[in-house]
Amino acid sequence: MNAPKILILKFSALGDVVHTLPIAATIRKSLPDSYIAWMVEERYQDLLHGNPDIDEVIILRTKVWRKNWNSKSLGEILHTIETLRQHKFDLVLDLHGLLKSGIIAKLSGAPTRIGFHRENCKEKISALFTNQKTPYMAGGLHVVDMYLSLLQTALGRIEETKLFPLQVPGEIDEKVAHFFSRNPDLARRPIIGINPSAGFESKQWEGVRFAELADRISEELGCSILLTWGPGEKFKAQQISAHMKQKSWIAPRTSILESIALYKRMALLVSCDSGPLHLVAALDIPTVSIFGPTDPVRNGAYGVNHEAIYKVLSCSFCWKKTCPLGTKECMQQVTVDEVFQAVKRNQHI
Repeated sequence: MNAPKILILKFSALGDVVHTLPIAATIRKSLPDSYIAWMVEERYQDLLHGNPDIDEVIILRTKVWRKNWNSKSLGEILHTIETLRQHKFDLVLDLHGLLKSGIIAKLSGAPTRIGFHRENCKEKISALFTNQKTPYMAGGLHVVDMYLSLLQTALGRIEETKLFPLQVPGEIDEKVAHFFSRNPDLARRPIIGINPSAGFESKQWEGVRFAELADRISEELGCSILLTWGPGEKFKAQQISAHMKQKSWIAPRTSILESIALYKRMALLVSCDSGPLHLVAALDIPTVSIFGPTDPVRNGAYGVNHEAIYKVLSCSFCWKKTCPLGTKECMQQVTVDEVFQAVKRNQHI
């Protein structure tokens, strides 16, 4: 298999796509003449912009298809399937373990379809659609290492390349630079970013605690506070800013590429378990994260100079979107001082 055609299936979400970047980098280094395509949801395609390891990005528009199910949507789906089959892929890597990804792997027509062991699949039925599987992987492995193990199953013993190439066009970087030029006081001190949002309500820490933490960072460490937010989340940043005694700045609305340009200017990010946490870690910027219902060993910031603050309780780790007990005790037990001390240890100023 000197120059195989390989399809990577990792559609979403932001952090998951970021965690998969070393797969393409490792394939490219091991099989430099291979043709590498990546199927991804439309809203996350910018994470793959300018990636030197990827030959083609194939777009999924699942959100649009679900919202507007009609003959046009069906036509797009059939066209996407036909596109896959025309490529005549030799190998498909199903890095989701979902029913959807398993079906797409099968429909691609690829003779070799690699997936996770049935017990490691998020939806066990997906294992029916792959014909080679990884050995069972017990807990204690980060998802990046799980993905690389799947690649080892596909290609044998290969040298892993743990790179996260994230490219920002010059015009995007200049646009973000204008925000900082309009706020000169922000960049006069090292910038600590605070991302208060997370996809699950159970993963969110209280805004008043973020405000207290931000005040201490500003006053005791002499840093500027930049509050970041995603779609529909600006009010959280505004509430934290309103509760603060020290001055803070609220980031502008950003696209994925603009957010990368913004994060690159930070000295450190404080975040719950969220996409931005993994994006910043991929940029090799220190992070301090607050974990509760999800396991930081498996899903924490990857690499060095990252510290997760969390509590192991009798109900850990439940992975639920809302706390089954209604208490969010795992998040409540994380104190402002614990997070502040972690910031103090990990800032490289």
